[in-house]
Amino acid sequence: MNIKKTAAIALTTLIVAASAYAATHSPIAQRKAAMKEIGGQMRTLGGMAQGKTEYDDFAVFSALEIMLNAAITARPLFADSMNMGEETRAKPEIWAAGSDFDAQMGQMITRLEAAIEADPADLETFLPLFGAVAATCKSCHEAFRAPES
Repeated sequence: MNIKKTAAIALTTLIVAASAYAATHSPIAQRKAAMKEIGGQMRTLGGMAQGKTEYDDFAVFSALEIMLNAAITARPLFADSMNMGEETRAKPEIWAAGSDFDAQMGQMITRLEAAIEADPADLETFLPLFGAVAATCKSCHEAFRAPES
């Protein structure tokens, strides 16, 4: 078994344990934690994409795996409008009739899976994959996330 697969198994085990812990918290707290995890990993990947930090294929693979698991965790936590919560930046438009929020979450998951499958070994291969994921984040934030107050 290669190191990436071993790391992925270890990471998945950690995420399952974290999910079990999160199950004792409110859906809003779980959702916020998952989305913050995605944001943190995007900062790591963004630094590499911008050339601020050296490209590291293992760090990229790990960040993409963490983001995928966090997105999969967060997606169903947005399903119930009773979990809107006033202490979040989630806009009510997420739960409006005809909202494409769930489709955008699905697209993000699909793009993360594609990036993981591509297993980018260098910056040149990574950049378009990162761009696709970042574009999904941006469009969702523009439509469904309130600005910081």
